[in-house]
Amino acid sequence: MSAAKHSNSLAPITEAELKHLKMPYRRLLPYLRPWLGRFFLGMGLGALAASFNAVMILGLQLIFQLVLDGASKDLSMPVEMAFVGKINLGEMLGLEPGTPMGLWGVIAACACIPLLMFLSGVLEYLNKYCLAWVGTKMLFQIRSDVFAAIMRQSPAFFATTKAGELMQVVSHQSRVAQSHALQVVQLISNRPLTIIVILATLFAMDWFFTLMSLVVFPLCLAPILVIGRRVRKVGAREEKEVGAMMTAMHESFTGIRLVKANAREDYECKRFDRANREMTRNILRWTRATEMIGPIVEAVASIGIAAGLVYFWWKERPAHELIVLVLALSKIYPPAKELSKVSLLMQKTVYAINNIFRVLDRQPDITDAPDARRLPRVSGAIRFDEVSFAYHAPSGAKLEKAAVRGVSLDLQPGRFYALVGPSGAGKSTLFSLLLRFYDPDSGRVLLDGEDIRLATVSSLRENIGMVSQDTFLFHDTIRENIRYGRLDAKEDEILAASKQAHAHEFIQQIQGGYDAVVGDAGCNLSGGQKQR
Repeated sequence: MSAAKHSNSLAPITEAELKHLKMPYRRLLPYLRPWLGRFFLGMGLGALAASFNAVMILGLQLIFQLVLDGASKDLSMPVEMAFVGKINLGEMLGLEPGTPMGLWGVIAACACIPLLMFLSGVLEYLNKYCLAWVGTKMLFQIRSDVFAAIMRQSPAFFATTKAGELMQVVSHQSRVAQSHALQVVQLISNRPLTIIVILATLFAMDWFFTLMSLVVFPLCLAPILVIGRRVRKVGAREEKEVGAMMTAMHESFTGIRLVKANAREDYECKRFDRANREMTRNILRWTRATEMIGPIVEAVASIGIAAGLVYFWWKERPAHELIVLVLALSKIYPPAKELSKVSLLMQKTVYAINNIFRVLDRQPDITDAPDARRLPRVSGAIRFDEVSFAYHAPSGAKLEKAAVRGVSLDLQPGRFYALVGPSGAGKSTLFSLLLRFYDPDSGRVLLDGEDIRLATVSSLRENIGMVSQDTFLFHDTIRENIRYGRLDAKEDEILAASKQAHAHEFIQQIQGGYDAVVGDAGCNLSGGQKQR
């Protein structure tokens, strides 16, 4: 049966559509579900890495206080620590009162700094690797499903959709959806916790200094919101230009013989450059918008730090406290800068996800009827009964002029027939209707007395062998190209088919014989050899 007629082209998502898209990330959940264990492991490691920031800051506080203020003092003297109060390292280590810290004590304390940094880095690495592993598995399945969905479409879809647009969805937009979606999830789940842990530690150490340093952060929100609206438009244009560039490449590569024969290399280069130039402009617009946020956040944050330094000078606080507080504040800025870009990443992710699912959700024009049955081997009696058909324009509307109108034919098995007529008379259209590339607008096509719409599409086409006037070969061996019509064909059947087509002799003369690779679209064979 035929699906409802609609436009086949992948038109860009409009600004109005972008504003009303609801919960696009939910569409990715089925791809995440098989890997939830590894995903939550990565999230847990991210939370652990975020929490470890408190341990690292407190450890640095203790180390700096010992090294800068107490290198020559008694280790039994208490040290003030945030959250835990006063601690006595001498008692904890079982040392005698009056034991000085000494050189080796300083070295040991300083050695703890890279150890803390290393442990923090390991947790961060494991967090990112686990999520990247999950993302790679998701990307594999998304690409496979998108490609399978495209393969299920009828020829009408491919007649009105650019190959470059489809290649972009399979390769580029699948990658954007996977990488950006996981990046957004990682940032939202890890970075806020990192900031909260560090802020809690800072407030415990010196709440007034922390408050003075952070009071200016709300000023960052206004430019982020303004830039986000701009990036939404830029992202949509960029995806459109990627599709245009891929289309130009695909057409130039597949039509390379025609390009060479007409000496149109320069023309094709200019055509590609136009698409490439537009894409480059959009990339630069995106870069200008996204990279503008980081300096804004840093500039605003530096005002708060400067105010905090004035406060420290006024209160005459110890140097080690200032160093630890500034180091801790510096660890807030990277996650804050990354979070400021979440909105921009989400804009590109939403666009990519919805383009992917526009393909996945699209029903083929030609599908099996609910009660369709698998055809047995047929005898081959074909009848066209008052068949009329008109093609669709790219917009989805029917063309006024019918390709065939009221055609009736009876073709008996075991006989040879030739359809003769001027170009555009509908000869190829009749073969397309027989193979159910399209369904007639009226009338029926019968095979052995049965309407072909009552048979499964796959069994119908398996019963029909077609030799197209357009020759095409896959970049594979001669043997595999011959076997393509019947994948379970044995070696003797392959040889018999090539001999019947008078191809066996020239195949044997080719280096590699049946195992020779024919090249892209059969470029290693002559025109006559490809047709055989």
